Amino acid sequence: MAGPGGPLISRLRGQELARRELARSIYRPSLLERIWHDITRWFGSLLSTSPAGAPSWWGLILLAVVVVAAVAAVVYWLGPAKVNKRADDRAVAGTVSLSASEHREAANQLAASGNYGGAIIERIRAIVVDLENRGVLLHRPARTATELAAEAGGAFPAEARELAAAARGFNDVRYGGRPGTERAYRRVRDLDDRLAAATATLPDEARSRTTQLNLPSIPAATAVTDQPRGHAE
Repeated sequence: MAGPGGPLISRLRGQELARRELARSIYRPSLLERIWHDITRWFGSLLSTSPAGAPSWWGLILLAVVVVAAVAAVVYWLGPAKVNKRADDRAVAGTVSLSASEHREAANQLAASGNYGGAIIERIRAIVVDLENRGVLLHRPARTATELAAEAGGAFPAEARELAAAARGFNDVRYGGRPGTERAYRRVRDLDDRLAAATATLPDEARSRTTQLNLPSIPAATAVTDQPRGHAE
């Protein structure tokens, strides 16, 4: 078609050009924008008022339940030990040097007062000090609870699982902020008692080294020469 001012665009051509223009990305929201729009629209429907103008209490209750469930899921997924990812790198021993019996006495006093978390910590420290004094573990102030479980588990294979559980409990209480329980404390206390009465099983290499160290020393033989003393050519 043509007009006085020049050629005009036909209807079909105009529709085609309009479709091309509207198909451009600037006219289409992104995936995130569409998701956010749907979420806000859903929240708006929850908080919409009734015909009388009163808020939708069922919507508010449902929203609160969803928020609480989301927070609980995040906390459960993280867990106390995951919140503090460096728990396995922190030493068991405290800044004050105490004997094993002193750590046990402190644990008993804390448990009697209901502080089972502190009692668990003191019992684990008692295990470390006791095993070091007995020569089962080397004296090392920077030993972690995880390392304690691994090293002591080799010397006491029957208690390896309980040692690993005690190490996890120590990390959860000491660094994860989880409160200790009476049941957990009794479990660690019984483990301490069994280890104190048990005999460590040394690896073959360590047992061989210990045997060699206990052998009596043999005096060196006196050097003998083929030529008699006083002989002169």
